[in-house]
Amino acid sequence: MKVFIDSSLLIYLNVRMPDHEARLIEEFWLDLLLNHLLYTNILALDETIYVSKRKYGVSYSETIEFIDRAVLPYVEVLPIGLNEYLRARELMRRYGLKPSDSIHVATIEIHGLQAVASEDEDFDRVGLKRLWIKA
Repeated sequence: MKVFIDSSLLIYLNVRMPDHEARLIEEFWLDLLLNHLLYTNILALDETIYVSKRKYGVSYSETIEFIDRAVLPYVEVLPIGLNEYLRARELMRRYGLKPSDSIHVATIEIHGLQAVASEDEDFDRVGLKRLWIKA
């Protein structure tokens, strides 16, 4: 299945977590890597860098190194352009999604992806298949 990787998963992979939670995140990531084609966009990478620093105190350089080592070799970064904006605009108006979530959904739709890997339940409003950790 073609799966969009949202920043929430990347952030949890990047920051310190209690051992049990870290194990669940890592097992979920491994399953995605082994069984699916993975995609993201530059906005999700930007969110990963920003939130890792602001909320968890992880330096920009550490997060960039994480992305370069653990994400880019395995996840295709899809472009964001005018078509994504136009579709995102419709999604914001129709579903009341945040701009970034709307851009992610537009990316998913335009590139024919089948699911999103995210803890963000806002994606459920648009009828996307959402994959997340089963605790």
